Amino acid sequence: MKTNMITLSALLGMLMVLAGCEKDLMDYEGKDTLYFDVRRGPAHLPSALWPHEFYTDVSFGTMVANEQELTLKVMAAGGMKDYDRPFQVVINKDSTTAVAGQDFIGFDGNCVIKAGESGTTFSIKVNRTEAMLDDTLQLQFQLVPNEHFDVKYEVYRDYPGMYGPTENMAFAGNKNGAIHNLFFYDVLSMPRGEDGLTTSGGWYGQDKGGTGKGLFGNFSPKKFRLMMEITGTTVDDYKSKKTMPAPRATAIGEQMAAYLLEKAQSRETVVLDEDGTMMYFMAVESMGGTKGWAPFTKPEDYFK
Repeated sequence: MKTNMITLSALLGMLMVLAGCEKDLMDYEGKDTLYFDVRRGPAHLPSALWPHEFYTDVSFGTMVANEQELTLKVMAAGGMKDYDRPFQVVINKDSTTAVAGQDFIGFDGNCVIKAGESGTTFSIKVNRTEAMLDDTLQLQFQLVPNEHFDVKYEVYRDYPGMYGPTENMAFAGNKNGAIHNLFFYDVLSMPRGEDGLTTSGGWYGQDKGGTGKGLFGNFSPKKFRLMMEITGTTVDDYKSKKTMPAPRATAIGEQMAAYLLEKAQSRETVVLDEDGTMMYFMAVESMGGTKGWAPFTKPEDYFK
């Protein structure tokens, strides 16, 4: 009960901070500032507590559909006005490799924040193309200042709190609130839930670069393909914790461990992951006993 009260108090405190921030924005004088208000977060939290994200990525390798519609939100920091305020979103060609009309369609850079409103949205449709098989395509949107708006958030920082934006060394380098990067690729990546987070997807382990722990260990496309081949599952089976509940994940982990332990009886048949170490599932240790191995075990060490 005490823990619940502390959690509730912390949540109310965060909401009060946000309310104070909104009041500051409403009291702001001068030309309003435009910024991308793209957020992602867990479903159990109010969206107001979701962190601002500096990029959006579309991983066709984790979905069956050949197209994906994206909606991006733009907000104005300042007071609402009693008239419409148009502005433009442009594509920064120097930082864009995706091709309009091919990799994405439907973009119209003419946007309007309506009278009595403080924000708006615009949408594009992303198509799965062959170019995404070999490379990650980038599309960079940039907000343009005009007589109604500035774009002053050159180094955007989120409100203080326990929830922060997704850390991704490859995609999250931009911190300019007037710029939003989109990345498209068609390679297998760690499954995500409907909220776009890997933590709510059906992979019981960590992404590349993790500690290797968890039922499935670290993710790799090679491991994921082998799992689906051996267990008869598909990408859709891993899209959420509902489609891949823990008991099912445990059974799959044990099935994969039995397969890997059998292959590890010989140096010629041992299954290696993409980094050259022996492919790992947590059950290889519990089921294998002295013949099991830890994450990142090199075959030359195992077969001494």
